[in-house]
Amino acid sequence: MKKIIDSWSQITVGQFEEMCRLQDEHPDDNAKYIVEMLYGIDDAYQIPLPEFSAMVAGLRAFSSKPINGEKLAPSATYTIDGRVYEVDITPSAFSTGQYIDLTNHIKSGASLSEVLSVVIVPDGHLYNDGYDMEAAKADINKLPVTAAFAVLNFFGKWSTASIRTFLRCLTSQMKKGKKIAPAEIEKLEKEMRELLKEVTVFFHSC
Repeated sequence: MKKIIDSWSQITVGQFEEMCRLQDEHPDDNAKYIVEMLYGIDDAYQIPLPEFSAMVAGLRAFSSKPINGEKLAPSATYTIDGRVYEVDITPSAFSTGQYIDLTNHIKSGASLSEVLSVVIVPDGHLYNDGYDMEAAKADINKLPVTAAFAVLNFFGKWSTASIRTFLRCLTSQMKKGKKIAPAEIEKLEKEMRELLKEVTVFFHSC
């Protein structure tokens, strides 16, 4: 019998995304398809009943529980197939492109690997500079989903806090009499409030 999977820590980012897809596509018998995906089985209904039952029991043991992300270390690194990746947890030093891509991925409902690829970069590289981005996303899909959620939790808290700070600063500048065109103020406030709503929904759904 294959080793039973009974914890979120045994599930990769790619497997988690596939589980979500299978649950949507097969609402009535998704356990069969998820077991086949997780264990690499062609037809789960053809294996012995005790083995299938144990696999389903393991699936139920963790799938109904929240994913508790690990605590993110200040200098978090991950080694995937011999390649080292660093987590960029200094948002204040983000490039413009990095910030834009992160917010756009969140707004568009991109995959976890897409979102994470903005902040998990190969050691020695800046974001999207001098490395194969698609290969990096493929590596990120191999990360334990608990590690991925540790990163998401950090940036979820940072994103909402930074947007609220921006709105407070904008209000402060107006009170100080800074000459900001009313139309520009209205546009910025609308964009930031919409982004705050989207970011909040995204991270609460994770």
